[in-house]
Amino acid sequence: MELTTTRFGKITFDQNRVISMKRGLIGFADRRRFVILSPAPGSTLLWYQSVDDPGLAFVITSPKLFVPDYEFPFNRFVLESLEAEDSREVEVYVLVTIPAGRPKEMTGNMLGPLVINPTARLAEQMIVDDTKYSHKQPLCLQSPK
Repeated sequence: MELTTTRFGKITFDQNRVISMKRGLIGFADRRRFVILSPAPGSTLLWYQSVDDPGLAFVITSPKLFVPDYEFPFNRFVLESLEAEDSREVEVYVLVTIPAGRPKEMTGNMLGPLVINPTARLAEQMIVDDTKYSHKQPLCLQSPK
């Protein structure tokens, strides 16, 4: 499959890598097909590129790389929607915001994680009610001033 994107130019990927979302992301309900792109092997920051809108891509990462104890309860509805028996079958990512010119101030949306079943190629954005996390959780350690 080929797609000409605004960020990466023309990309080619296998149709079997397309991830479907029944409801899309919050604020982007009509964008329901994505592919994960890695800028380089082993990158911690990945791109969640829309297949439906070549101009739409989000930076994502594994929250455990930055907040090792990050966890939340999976509700049965989400697991069923992802065709997963339990949470061990899914991967969790967070959407990342990187302020222009200030990468050390990047944050992750820990209240709206992206949960993907890579086998079924299905994804859902969950809403986490745990107030110890933030939708702007710092991902880099801040040095004292």
